[in-house]
Amino acid sequence: MDKGQDDKKLVTTTIDRLGKLKQIRSPWESTWQDCTDFVNPRRGDFNAQRSQGDRTRFDKVYDSTAPLANEQLAAGLHGYLTAPSETWFTLLLERSRDEESDEVRQWLQDVVDIMFRDVFHSPNSNFGSMIHELYLDLGSYGTGVLYVEDKPGKPISFRTYHLAECYVAENSEGVVDTLYRQYKHSGRQLLQMYKDKLPEKFIENVYKDPHKEFTCIHAVEPRDTFNPDSKLATNMPFMSAYILEEEKLLLNLSGFNEFPYMVPRWTKTAGEVYGRSPAMTALPDIKMVNEMSKTVIKAAQKATDPPLLVPDDGFMLPLRTIPGGLNYYRSGTQDRVMPLVEGVRPDIGLEFIDSRRTHVLKTFHVDWMQMREGPSMTATEVLQRQEERMRLMGPMVGRLQFELLGPMIDRVFNIMARRKMLPRAPQKIEGRNTRIDYVSPVARAQKTQQLFSFTRLLEALVPLANIKPEVYDNIDTDGTVRWAARLLDAPLETLMPQDQLQAMRQQKAQQAQEQ
Repeated sequence: MDKGQDDKKLVTTTIDRLGKLKQIRSPWESTWQDCTDFVNPRRGDFNAQRSQGDRTRFDKVYDSTAPLANEQLAAGLHGYLTAPSETWFTLLLERSRDEESDEVRQWLQDVVDIMFRDVFHSPNSNFGSMIHELYLDLGSYGTGVLYVEDKPGKPISFRTYHLAECYVAENSEGVVDTLYRQYKHSGRQLLQMYKDKLPEKFIENVYKDPHKEFTCIHAVEPRDTFNPDSKLATNMPFMSAYILEEEKLLLNLSGFNEFPYMVPRWTKTAGEVYGRSPAMTALPDIKMVNEMSKTVIKAAQKATDPPLLVPDDGFMLPLRTIPGGLNYYRSGTQDRVMPLVEGVRPDIGLEFIDSRRTHVLKTFHVDWMQMREGPSMTATEVLQRQEERMRLMGPMVGRLQFELLGPMIDRVFNIMARRKMLPRAPQKIEGRNTRIDYVSPVARAQKTQQLFSFTRLLEALVPLANIKPEVYDNIDTDGTVRWAARLLDAPLETLMPQDQLQAMRQQKAQQAQEQ
C-alpha cells in the first residue's frame, strides 16, 4: 500500500473514530451547557453557536453568586497550587539517598530554578493566564484541557482549549491517552500553515474568500508500534495528525514523545471518562437562586412602579408616570388612577435565597479558602487553622497533581532536556530518574503534619530525658535539620555545605584539644 492510500485510510479512520467519540460525549453536553449559562457564561457553547461579543450570554444570570464562586475557586487553586510568585515544586532523586549530597542538591535546585525562570514564570509561555483559565473550566465542567506546545525555535508555551472542541478516551489504567480536537481555521490561516499541502482549487477559493472558516481535526493517540531508537516524528510513541475535514485531506503527520495534552478531572465516577464539577453538584441550587432572584426583581419592580387602574373615560391619554408628569381628567368626575397591586413584599424570600447562596459557596469550597479568624487568635493559631483548612483540600488536589501537574512538569523537563536547556547532571547520578516533590502551600500544609508529629515526639521524651539524658543520642540532629529544611522548602543557601560543616567542627575540636 503506497503513502497516498495510507493517508486516506488514516483520514477515514480518524473521522470515523471522532464520530464515535462524539456519541460517547453527547449525554454530557446538555449539563455542560447549563454550567455555561449559569456559571461560566464567558465560555463558548456546547449545543448553541453564538457570535463573539453576543450580549445574550448573560441573559439567564440573575444572580452572580455561582460565577463569583467559580472565579474564587479558580483564584484559590492558582494561589495554593501554582502560585505565580513562588516555587511550587522541587525535584528529588528517585529511591536514593544521594540527594543528601550538596552537589546533587545544588544541581536539582538549579534545574528547578531554570524551569521556573524560562517556562513557568516566563511571560512568553503564557502559563499564568492559561492555568487560571483551566481552573475555571474545572470548576465549571469538571474536565479541563491544557496543551503544552513545543515548536522548534519558539519558547515552550501553554494553551487551554475549550472542552467543546475536545473528545477524549482513556487507556486500560484509566489515564487519558487519546484526544481528538475539532476546531475552525479560516482559509487565510490554512494557507499560512499548509499551503504546500492544499489543492490548487481550494487555494483559489480561499483567495476569493480568505475569511471563510473550515473544520480541522487534531488527533493525538498512542501508536501501536514504533521504533524507540528512531528520532523521526513518525516513530514517536504518540501519533499526531492534522486533518482538513471538508477535503478529507491529511495536512500533517508527526508525533510526540509524551502525551502533549493534560486532561485533569475534578472528580470522576467509575466507568465515566469525563469529570464532574462543583457546578454540577450545585446546579439545582444555582438555578433556584436565579429563578427566585428573577421573581424578587419582578416584585420590586411592581412595588416601585405598579400597574395602574385607569377609568375607561374621563382622562386624556396617554398617562405620564414620569416625575413631574401632568395628567388631565374631566372636571366633575370622581374617577382616579389607582395602583393595581398593593402590599407587595419583595423582601420575602431573601432569607431563603441567602441560605442557597451560602450552600453554593460551600460547594465551590470558598469557605475553605477564605478563613475567618477571630480577633483574639494568635499568629500561631491563625497559621495552624490555615494549614488545617489546606489539609482538607488534599483529596481535591491529589487528582490534579496526578493528572495535571505531574505530566505537565515531566513534559516540560523532557522538552528542556532535549533542547539542552538544563545543566548537565553530576556524573554519579547520570541516568538516574528524578521525582517531583510538591512544595505549594497546600503540599506544605500536608507535610507539616510530619513536623508536628516529630515535635510531639520531642515533648514526649522530656520526662524520660530528665532521668536518662543520653536518650537524645538516638536523634540524628544533622539529618533532622536537613529533613525539616526539605519539608518546609527552605532555600539551599540557608544550610551550610556538609564539607564546610565537617571542617568547622574539626577545627573547633582541635582548638578545644589544644586548650
